[in-house]
Amino acid sequence: MSADDAIVCLNQVLSDVIDEITAMKQARRIVPETHALRGSLDQFFADLVTWKELLIERDELLGVSPLAFIPSAAGRQPTNLWPHGVDDHVVRRTVEGQIDRLADHVRSAMNEQQNEESRAALAEIEQGLLARRRSLERSVDPAQ
Repeated sequence: MSADDAIVCLNQVLSDVIDEITAMKQARRIVPETHALRGSLDQFFADLVTWKELLIERDELLGVSPLAFIPSAAGRQPTNLWPHGVDDHVVRRTVEGQIDRLADHVRSAMNEQQNEESRAALAEIEQGLLARRRSLERSVDPAQ
């Protein structure tokens, strides 16, 4: 695989992270602040923002602009993942599915990287995703 292909893979993960930021904004509006799930969603949102910045930094160090590979915010089509009236269990299951999908993309991109620092950045994201997945599994109160 060429260095350009590796950068494309890295930027696909960046695009996925940006999409997840949008999804977490929706989820945080649905789940009340008093619910245990909200804390996990807030932490996942903060992680996503950190990972976005990490991947943009990697692009800059590799001498590329992410906008050469991914759509801008204006070019994205937001998806409404949750109709009104969903409970915490539905939100948690949906977010867990998104984490699993993103983790798959991260692992694929990691395997394509020739640059050790890029591989390390993706490994950091993968570990964070695993931690968020475990946190979500414990965050829904059965009474909610």
